[in-house]
Order: sequence, then C-alpha cells, then structure tokens
Amino acid sequence: MSSYAITGASKGIGREFVRQLAANPSNTILAIVRNPESAEISSLASKYSNVHAIKGDVTDPTSILEAASAAAAITGGTLDVLIHNSNAVDMASMSLNPTQLPYDAQAIRDIFDASFSTAIYGGIWTTNAFLPLIEKGNQKKIVHISTGMADLDLIKKSGVSYAVAYSVAKSGMNVQVAKYAAELAPKGIKVVALSPGWVDTWEGEKPPMVVEGMKLMLKQFQEVKPDLEGQIQPEESVRKVLQVIDGLNAESSGLLLSHNGDRESWF
Repeated sequence: MSSYAITGASKGIGREFVRQLAANPSNTILAIVRNPESAEISSLASKYSNVHAIKGDVTDPTSILEAASAAAAITGGTLDVLIHNSNAVDMASMSLNPTQLPYDAQAIRDIFDASFSTAIYGGIWTTNAFLPLIEKGNQKKIVHISTGMADLDLIKKSGVSYAVAYSVAKSGMNVQVAKYAAELAPKGIKVVALSPGWVDTWEGEKPPMVVEGMKLMLKQFQEVKPDLEGQIQPEESVRKVLQVIDGLNAESSGLLLSHNGDRESWF
C-alpha cells in the first residue's frame, strides 16, 4: 500500500498519473488541483474510490499548505511519494529566441513569471509543505517533473534556442532538486527531477502554428535522435516514469533523469 500526492493533476501527464496509480486499489491517490469540482478530475474521483481530489494551488503558499493539511487528514499524516507536476508557460513567447526578448522590464517578468511560479517558487512551497508527511512515509520520494529541454547537451546538439523561460525555469528546478537531495539525504529522502519525454498533451485539434512548431522541433530533435518519429502519448510517458520512480535510490537522488531512467535518452 502506497500513497501518492500529485500536483497539476487535472489534465495531461498529471491526470494520467492519477489514472494509472488509481488502477491499483491498494494505492491512495491525492490529486492536488485548483478546482476539485472540475470534470477532468471529478470523473476519476467518481470512478476510483482511492482518488481524493484536494484543492491546492502551488503558486499560493497558503493554499498548498492547506492542501498538505487536507492530505495528512486522509493518510494519517504520512506520504510515500510526492510528484510535483504543475507547469505553466507563457505561450505567446514560447517561439522567441533570447535575442528576441523585449527591452521591457515588466514584459520580461510577465514572460518568465508563469514558469518560475510553478517550477521554482511552487516547487519550494510544495516540497516544504508536504515534507513532514514524506518524512513519516515508507518510500520517502519527492519527484519534480522537469524536461530534457533544460539539458545543456541537448540544447547544443539540437539547436533549440526558443522556449527560453520554460527551459530556464526547469533548469533552476533541477538545481533546486539537487539542493534538496543534498539536505535531505541524511533522512533517507530521495529527491529527483524527471523528464517525462516529448509528450503530446495537447487536447483537441492543434492550431496550424502549433503543428508547424512541432514539425520544426521534430527536425531539430532528429539531430540528436535520427530515428525519432514524433511525440509519445501520456500513457507511455507516465508508465515509464513510474518505473523510474519505483527504482529511485540514494545514488540517483539529486539528478535529472529521463523517462527511460538515464541522463540522455530524452525522447
């Protein structure tokens, strides 16, 4: 019997974490979402009795503390695995290269704020809020969902120069993970950054601009992996990520790992 808390659980990869973990009735799943009444998560909570939808916003320290308190009331004050999956980006600037970023202080803050608020600030608040539960858990694992786009070798080899704020925020997250791992190692707590792979989480029909962007990314990623055919689906991504989480140990704590469990197979 294991307990899991997942932030950003209402859609995409987060929702797939909930679905796959809930399939084992011995698991207790704490789905941390901004709106527990949303159709996306309430349908899973209705289908699986071991899914508990909890209101929580990782960008609001008071809100995430309240979410941790609500989780503790359900589990008896313990937690085995925390998965900080929340993510946000400024879509309007995703295609910009560094030299195209504006000479405008507020505009720059707006571009970086979404990613920093979830990956870095939210990562700190979520980890610290749930840490007392993790300390009393059996597995003692904290996972931050990162990206291979923050890997310096991948950037250099692929030539992907856009998605600046997103990549920088995830890179900061990776350093944060390493700091947590160093601090918490004496307590037997493992902290890791995990890339889910190149995952298709778009819901509905993709706009032409997005389709063209995916074609460009594929061509650039093929510079690194020539046989790459495209994105994977959330089901495959989460299945592989959960296998990596199962195998986490003190040696891998503090690292950025791929969904394949290594430090280079990002696709």
